[in-house]
Amino acid sequence: MDVTLTKPLLKHILNRRLNINDLEDVDPELRKSLKWMLENSVEGLEQSFTYETEIFGQKITRELVPDGYSKTVTDENKKEFVKSLCERKMKGEIQEELDAFLKGFYLIIPAGFLSLFSVSELQLLISGIPVIDIEEMKKYAKYIGYSETDPQIIWLWEIFGEFSQKELAAFVFFTSGMGSFRRGDD
Repeated sequence: MDVTLTKPLLKHILNRRLNINDLEDVDPELRKSLKWMLENSVEGLEQSFTYETEIFGQKITRELVPDGYSKTVTDENKKEFVKSLCERKMKGEIQEELDAFLKGFYLIIPAGFLSLFSVSELQLLISGIPVIDIEEMKKYAKYIGYSETDPQIIWLWEIFGEFSQKELAAFVFFTSGMGSFRRGDD
């Protein structure tokens, strides 16, 4: 199919555990903020166990845990906050739709048949290998410290011209950061 599913949705299909890195497909800015929280002191931020969401154009604040308005995020409980927010964003807010999707998906492909696949293998099975257009890549390439007339850039495009679609897909996968996962995350 000509469709690319997000990593969190693929993990839901495979019944795999989600983590903060899966937010990249859903909300990269939120992922960046939560990673910052985990790597730095949150003392003085005055963040409660709540989050803001938008429903029909109206911003609403919701609690992540019972009495979340009065529970402040500290260095001791920030992992709990991050986990709760990730869970809410990638599952809780879409639970009804997710359940309906999975019910239909499993009617076509029973869940038991999928247990042997990794996330990337399932994506490949659903979508196939993408067709990568080198001319399109050239058109949107941004050069830092180089120009398109530099010999190194000319050689790079010549080498890409010799790549198969599979090799190009592997290159794009690697350079986009999607290839930088640990075996347990897949």
